[in-house]
Amino acid sequence: MLEKIAGDRASPPAPRLGPLELAAYKADWREFHIYARHVAQAASKCDAAAGANDAPDGPAKVPAASLPQAGTGPSYVRRGFAALRRQLPDDGEGEFDHDDGADRDVAALTPGRIAARLLLARLFDRNPSVMRELRAGAPVVIVDIPDLALFDRVSHQWMEVLGLRDLLFADIGALSDRTKREDYGAVEAVTKEPLKKSNRGSADERAFVAVQLALPVIAITPSAETHLSAVLLDAATHRLMLPDIDGSLIDSVIRAVTGKPCRAALPEHVVAQVGVRELLLAVRFDRTPQQCVEKLLHFVASKTAKRGSRDLTLDELHGLDEAVEWARSTKRDLDAWRRGEIGWDEIDAGVVLDGPPGTGKTTFAKVASAAMGLPLITATYAKWQAAGHLGDFLREMKKDFGDARSKEPAAIMFIDELDSFPVRDGSTNDYVVACVNAIIEQLDGLQGATNGAASSGRQKVIFIAATNDVRRCDPAIVRAGRLNRIIQVGLPAPSDIEKMMRVRLRGDLGDEPLEDLSLLAVGSTGADIERIVKDARRQARQERRPLSIEDMRRAVLGNSEGLSPEVLTRASFHEAGHIVLAVLHGGPADIHAVVAGSRRSVGFVVSKHRHAAGTLEDYRREMQGLLAGRAAEEIELGAAGDGSGGSEGSSDLAQATRIAAALVGSFGHSGPHPLLFLADRSRTRDIMSHAYLRSAAHQELAAAFDEAKRVLIEHRAALQSVAAHLRERGRIDGHEVERILAETTKTP
Repeated sequence: MLEKIAGDRASPPAPRLGPLELAAYKADWREFHIYARHVAQAASKCDAAAGANDAPDGPAKVPAASLPQAGTGPSYVRRGFAALRRQLPDDGEGEFDHDDGADRDVAALTPGRIAARLLLARLFDRNPSVMRELRAGAPVVIVDIPDLALFDRVSHQWMEVLGLRDLLFADIGALSDRTKREDYGAVEAVTKEPLKKSNRGSADERAFVAVQLALPVIAITPSAETHLSAVLLDAATHRLMLPDIDGSLIDSVIRAVTGKPCRAALPEHVVAQVGVRELLLAVRFDRTPQQCVEKLLHFVASKTAKRGSRDLTLDELHGLDEAVEWARSTKRDLDAWRRGEIGWDEIDAGVVLDGPPGTGKTTFAKVASAAMGLPLITATYAKWQAAGHLGDFLREMKKDFGDARSKEPAAIMFIDELDSFPVRDGSTNDYVVACVNAIIEQLDGLQGATNGAASSGRQKVIFIAATNDVRRCDPAIVRAGRLNRIIQVGLPAPSDIEKMMRVRLRGDLGDEPLEDLSLLAVGSTGADIERIVKDARRQARQERRPLSIEDMRRAVLGNSEGLSPEVLTRASFHEAGHIVLAVLHGGPADIHAVVAGSRRSVGFVVSKHRHAAGTLEDYRREMQGLLAGRAAEEIELGAAGDGSGGSEGSSDLAQATRIAAALVGSFGHSGPHPLLFLADRSRTRDIMSHAYLRSAAHQELAAAFDEAKRVLIEHRAALQSVAAHLRERGRIDGHEVERILAETTKTP
């Protein structure tokens, strides 16, 4: 798992560290050498008193190789740290002659303390103008540190790190109208507890005093919006946020604590899981850098293994690329808003996730709220409707929206099953109109507006909505300005399925290839993958043995290995018909056929959406592909089974019928009156309620079926070969089908 960095000596830190971070690092490096010598001398004294250095009960010794020796050291010592070394206490007689050694307690450096110091120094190195203003002006600087472990450590040493100990700071909590400016050099507001509503008035008064003193003000809190006076927020000249722990910081911490350069790089996904707790557990002065890294890997793996199957991060949400990118972009904007760089109106604060059930829409909302550090308020139409009559419905809706607006510093409101809301579409039903109008008012912020400002009700709320079919939503709800962006969420590709399996396996089967399994699982949703891994783990656990790749295979295939020969044969020909026609029409890329009984049907074909111009010929080919499975069954087995129909949502016949209805009543492509628009393409029932349109749609379906059957008969050898392949292996992709078509096509 470890990446080796080229070269056998660590690079000097000076070129990549700013002046404050370099100064903090040097001080910590020096403390390590003092402490290491202290430990060695203490061990030597204990050994001498015991009479033998290797006594069984003797004290533990620091290996000589881990202690700095005169005239040696890593390259950065010889390139500028020699002067620092010369300042170290003299160890000529095994005693410290310098005050730093003999006349004070010598304590071990903690990696948490070092990390906090380096991060704070790095923050101000990146904002040099702030340091200049603190020395020469009267800025109001606010620093947010959401990680409480880091906040506790920064709050005790920020003056030392920033070199501000020479300034006499006044605590903002002690300010009053009688405070004399000449008595202080600056004002500090370092607070860990949120500001209570009852105390906001007095906090505002003290903040006004601080601003009027015209002294530098530095405030450090976990979240300024909830911990500081609004006056101080308005007066802020700089809003800063402590940087995240990254690989270079971990490297510096390990070098400072162990005294040796770290040559092993942690993978990015491991770095993302490292916090103060992991540093404190893994990094110690008596370990080598390699041992520290190995411990970090161990603790992060243990931490990951204990997480729930849905306790994911944005990096682990595979198959939701566009949604994840929106969340990351919104998080960056939120950080800028917290720093006072942009207004709320510049944040893309509304999105609709449109896709089939089980594709991770609800999980995305939870993960996004955690990534942004915002509370999540969840609501559904069914929840509001269950409250009672219309008045109760509207009251519950208003309560949830009000709850979201009351959260500090902001909140995410997740509205699930948005397509459950009725569509007005000219309806005169008072209940329908009232429901839709109410949610529109809430999304617009009219119900939450103050001081006559209509937009103020949308402040500090990010809306995420989920729907299985956005076409069933009232257009006024999902238009730009309310829910600004619509993101299509489809079934994950094989590469995403493999990544999803890896995430949920939590390091198990790390050496096993999962490519074949991911192809067998094509057509699965995120929920399916979660179930597959759980089923595999359960099987292994009940048999009291480790998880195996065969457990995963059985969980993916479900009962397909126990299918009767008749069912397996019919399913193989059915899916072979679909994929052969699909490859002939659209090419082999990104298309897979699977015969497996683990999901809703015995077999299926999945492909990425193939963009077409929307012509009559495009739609006729799409219908042919949908009816090709039924045609293949008739060709090879003499009659079709019921696998093409039976489901209004996703069956072949249902999808083909919707297309045919749209051709004759919505698209203007076919039928007796092709230029007459009768209904939206989604209103199949309305279109098919006319007998003459039913007849026209059936003619389109019959022609598509006949053409699919003709093409498959022409390529019958390929159809049979693909079906045999599916019976034997359970899956096939478009490229293999293309090869079979090439081999079986007769040349003139």
